[in-house]
Amino acid sequence: MYLRDNKLVTCVVSPNKGTWEVTWASDVKTPKDFKASGLNETVDQAMREIAAMYAGTPASVEMELQFAIYPFRGKGSTVLDLTRDIDGFSVTDSTSVPVSLRAPTLEAVVAEATARPDHDDWMFHWVIPMTQLPSA
Repeated sequence: MYLRDNKLVTCVVSPNKGTWEVTWASDVKTPKDFKASGLNETVDQAMREIAAMYAGTPASVEMELQFAIYPFRGKGSTVLDLTRDIDGFSVTDSTSVPVSLRAPTLEAVVAEATARPDHDDWMFHWVIPMTQLPSA
């Protein structure tokens, strides 16, 4: 299910000269773009910042945060679904490429993906309801 544009905040995460860069894209107000050192740190900071911005607002009940993580050189034409549970992260795609990865951290997911010969054009897609984001 996809929400209307004003209910979806997209956070684009990509490497940039030894750091990870966040660029926000949305029809609603977003935090400032930023850079951080590790992928986990970057994603966690993005979650905290957007959660703090919308905490306690009626809009947060209907909004979702969408991550578009581009960890490799390619354009990300192969979109893989990323999910998180208590044991870490899972990456799956059953539509175009038979992929199944599991790792405790996002950095480990990227390392696992790097071992695959077809990884360069992958990107990770992760959607989280705002109500499920950690508090700031």
